[in-house]
Amino acid sequence: MIDQSQQNSALRVCLEDVGTHNRAVLDFFFAKLGQHTFRCVDSQVEANVLIIDYDFPPARQRYESEYQEWQKPAIILSISEVSLDNVIWLPKPLTSRSLLDAAASVRALLKVDVSDEAIEKLSNQKIAKNIESFVAEKPVSLQRPVIKKAEVLVSVPLVNKAEVVEETKAVDYDTQSVKQSPVNLPVEKNVEPSMPVKTSLTDQQQAQRWVELCGDLPDFDVSANLVSMQAEESFFISSVKDAVRLARQCQQGVLLNFPQAKIFVLPEIHRIFCTVSIDGPDFIALIRDCNSGDGGKMHILSTPEIHELNELISNQSTSLYDLESFVWTSALLSAHGLLPRDLDPNKVVGLKHWPSMTRVALFPHIMPIAAQWAAQGMNAFDVAKTLNVPQRYVFSFYNAANTLGLIEMDPEKLIKKQSTTRKAEAPRGLFSRLLKRLVGG
Repeated sequence: MIDQSQQNSALRVCLEDVGTHNRAVLDFFFAKLGQHTFRCVDSQVEANVLIIDYDFPPARQRYESEYQEWQKPAIILSISEVSLDNVIWLPKPLTSRSLLDAAASVRALLKVDVSDEAIEKLSNQKIAKNIESFVAEKPVSLQRPVIKKAEVLVSVPLVNKAEVVEETKAVDYDTQSVKQSPVNLPVEKNVEPSMPVKTSLTDQQQAQRWVELCGDLPDFDVSANLVSMQAEESFFISSVKDAVRLARQCQQGVLLNFPQAKIFVLPEIHRIFCTVSIDGPDFIALIRDCNSGDGGKMHILSTPEIHELNELISNQSTSLYDLESFVWTSALLSAHGLLPRDLDPNKVVGLKHWPSMTRVALFPHIMPIAAQWAAQGMNAFDVAKTLNVPQRYVFSFYNAANTLGLIEMDPEKLIKKQSTTRKAEAPRGLFSRLLKRLVGG
């Protein structure tokens, strides 16, 4: 039983701006080790410390727009480092030690946050003495252990959910019951494409990786039978797409279980944790060998599994991948330079948005291919011919971008996009305009 003095000294926090996964972790911590340090209240108005999940877009928006006027200290939960005034950054995954350190740091902030009422009661001399004694104290370190992040997050319009029940039962879902369609991952609009980042691989290793991603098939004749350039979608990529879709529909973590590996889909932080490195041969073997008889079952994570996952992430932070990057790489390795049956290389399509070139796996000619399809609708054969690049790279981009829901196939939208693009023939340079005026144009 917590006595009255301990209740009064505990930090008052509200978990309404924390995603389901981290809320379950915090609930468990508050009920055990943190019961004398934190006390949950019903709203952020009652709280004297804000806990904000910065990777949960609605919470971040509320903090930046509504909560600033309160000037309350905040504990920010985020994979990426956050440096703001009156804020303590708490890196994910959460640990008991980091939570206790954050509480100590917040108490230091609250100690210097003297209210107006207190100022009226204290004389200037007493205030100066208090400030001097605070400065003399050894400051609490705000530095947190750096967790290696997989990359940058995209803004995902998530919906907050109720608390995870500790005795949640794992429910198996039949992968065939989920509608087969592109994952349609949300991406940032109107973002200028970034230049590809350099890798640390040798030239030979890089060439081998490109073969793994895009294959080494020669170009096909345009009049050839489509069967020769298409392949059935692999069981692995269809299972991954179903798991991502299920996780996004219920806004909870989903486990995709194979004998060779476990794949955790975490929609709230837009991440996937995989026990096998996606850059190694074991992942390629998993894609090639997995089948419905050996695994591919999925279920929503129970609370014990969430705690188990938290420990896994603590020990294998490099196994946490950006969701978009994981799906992109999986699609490339699964198709190996071919197209799925549902993609026609003769069909005119366009690109809705650029994929993030700083996140996804890169291969030769990816930038010109993206630029060509973003500029105008074309079929895959024409893109390869216009750019004079091997078809396998165009097919690979087509397949991976379609898996992410980035390919525009609606003819009406393609026509509208074409009509709004700037005319390439129109001279827009200064000297071109001057010359035009000189010749009477």
